[in-house]
Amino acid sequence: MVVVGLAATDRIVLAVRHRFFLQALHRALAVFAVGFLITHVILQIMRGRVHGIDAGIPFTSGAGFYVGLGTIASDLMIIVFATGVFRAKFVGHRWPWLWRFLHVVAYVSWPVAIVHGLFAGRPVSGDWVTWCYIGTLVVVALGVLMRLFVTVRPRDGAIGSARAVNVGRKAEPIRVDDVFDEEFWTTLRKEVRR
Repeated sequence: MVVVGLAATDRIVLAVRHRFFLQALHRALAVFAVGFLITHVILQIMRGRVHGIDAGIPFTSGAGFYVGLGTIASDLMIIVFATGVFRAKFVGHRWPWLWRFLHVVAYVSWPVAIVHGLFAGRPVSGDWVTWCYIGTLVVVALGVLMRLFVTVRPRDGAIGSARAVNVGRKAEPIRVDDVFDEEFWTTLRKEVRR
């Protein structure tokens, strides 16, 4: 989900239709992730491994440090999910940067969740689990570095340098047929109006 979200922000390699697809995939994965998170928490409470209060307030029932980290990660993930659901409200607000700031909490919640996953539950059976976690950390770190590099230092001909050249110029119209069919735009307009 994190990697897809990072990829969806690319403006150099991906075409607009690819970014739309990745944004939709990112949202779908977020819904699944929150559903799995809720299922995980409910099952842990039903098994008696944690108390109900551990679902929302960390370090209260003595369930352990790593369980408390899981609670922190889940609380942050719910904040990220809520900002995604209410993104239109943030963008229409006077401070559109607030959405991005709150949504970036995912970069904090995700490593905390990984530490929780490695140490809070059953003993890790084999090194492959640890290597999978390390692999995902490396992929996301590379994605974040690439995003920061492109954002901070755009190359000649990249989107950032094109913006400086095109300041004050009228945008060329984009034909609907060049990006998506008419049905896509009709559906998109209906969703925006909701």
